[in-house]
Amino acid sequence: MLCQGLLLLCSVRGFAQNNPDKIVDANIHSVLIHPVNKPLAIPAIMLKEGTPLQISFDDFKANYQDYYYSVELMNSDWTPTNINSFDYVRGFNQIKISDFSVSSMAYQHYFHYQFIFPNANCTPTQSGNYILKVFKNANVNDLVFTKRFYVVEDQLGIAATVTEPFDGNISKTHQKIAVKIDTKQLPSLQTEQLLVEVVQNYRYNDAIKLTAPNFIRGSVLEYNKEDQLIFPAGKETRWLDLQSLQLVSDRISKFQKIDDKNYVYLKPDVSRADMAYYSFNDLNGNYLISNTDALQSENQNDYAQVIFTYLTKDHIPLVGQKLYLQGALTNNELDKNSEMIFDAKLGLYQKTLVLKQGYYSYNYILRDSRDPNHQDDFTETEGNHWETENNYSIFVYYRAPGAQHDSLLGFTTINSKQSW
Repeated sequence: MLCQGLLLLCSVRGFAQNNPDKIVDANIHSVLIHPVNKPLAIPAIMLKEGTPLQISFDDFKANYQDYYYSVELMNSDWTPTNINSFDYVRGFNQIKISDFSVSSMAYQHYFHYQFIFPNANCTPTQSGNYILKVFKNANVNDLVFTKRFYVVEDQLGIAATVTEPFDGNISKTHQKIAVKIDTKQLPSLQTEQLLVEVVQNYRYNDAIKLTAPNFIRGSVLEYNKEDQLIFPAGKETRWLDLQSLQLVSDRISKFQKIDDKNYVYLKPDVSRADMAYYSFNDLNGNYLISNTDALQSENQNDYAQVIFTYLTKDHIPLVGQKLYLQGALTNNELDKNSEMIFDAKLGLYQKTLVLKQGYYSYNYILRDSRDPNHQDDFTETEGNHWETENNYSIFVYYRAPGAQHDSLLGFTTINSKQSW
């Protein structure tokens, strides 16, 4: 039965929210956090059991550093809680990183650090959003980077589907997510305290959040209003094969080596908005560290200065708009580090990134400087086709009456094509 009082629900995009993924030290590169043996998965672990996370990073200082890590429990909007770490961590919350190796067969010298979490020394005891903090010399104020991860209680059944929106204006360009949550394991749960967050691929900052269902059928909550959970579909991501710095792949124009540094010039990118859609396997904006020139990717991969180029139709700058290089290669942020810069002399946009050998996927996003709109991100640069294969990750948070933080009761990831 339709619950009339719940029709006054709140659908929110981009709650005022901090981005917990930050690299503070410019010497730190290729920071990865993911479940062990699942390099493309969201960094989510089960509270009681399951696959742990693998964390790794490279340090261009190329000499040993005393690095430590700690974890901090956060609210669903990534604001700090007022909870002491003794109440959400079993063991210690300042652990030295002792597993490292030295680069070899690479022009760029670096130290590669890695560790597994949770472990015997440090285990979370509460579900929710967490920030991993890596810092120097046991001084938590001397941060080098922070990364998000999630601890899930897995007390809810979550089912979701991806369909064409009902609205004919966007039915061929966008995707609609319908979510059902079974709460029978938690009969006393207060539905008004639930928060559902849906993330397309890895674009956390453009998540859509719902604060109430629009149907309740027994223990099942349904989030399926026609104008909610709508995402631009985009296209399959662009790709760059950087697994070899000897072989010129389809996307590479040329290699150069200057002062013992590798430079990779990519072929110019142009708008794909008017190009025909076709499906192919992609990484949905993520990347894989890999190497066809050596045996070990962790410490034998080299780095390169990779020059991306984007050509506008008339070789003139986009007035009142900013062009961004989007994907995990720019930390999925739209900021100065991902903004393409127009070179008036050459009549094109460019951006140089320092990338480790691997396979990368990315897109271009165009946003109005005065009125940015997530729904228009791909319209002019990539085009939108509802058939595009995308991943959608669903997080369900709960703030129990009197609780001091948002618990994460459920999490799942679905694929748009697998749900057809």
